[in-house]
Amino acid sequence: MIIKSIPNIKKGVMGVHGETSLYQGFWEREAKPESMKAFTNFARITVKPEGTNRVHTHKYIEQVYIILRGGGTVQVGDEKAEVKTGDAIFLPRGIGHGFFNTTDKIAVILMLGCGGEYSYP
Repeated sequence: MIIKSIPNIKKGVMGVHGETSLYQGFWEREAKPESMKAFTNFARITVKPEGTNRVHTHKYIEQVYIILRGGGTVQVGDEKAEVKTGDAIFLPRGIGHGFFNTTDKIAVILMLGCGGEYSYP
């Protein structure tokens, strides 16, 4: 059994995603539980008001964003759509995707990834 308390997980900026997106990874890569081998990443993303999780691509993994709080615009490839609390968005591998908090409140996203090796092109 693996239990982690979200308030105790340090928030940090992750490279190409931009400084207005703070990530809380539920495990560090080297400490990833063996039983979760299908998952490549699992995190909570806090996006500041008017901030962005910049458009980026994962060559080998698929992801799902679940909007836990707030809303904004999600982009997948050339498509853009407004999203809100309770929406889930599938992000195919190899296609650029990003989230833009178009509100004056914090947005919180649960992100799950699976597939191949977690990497950037």
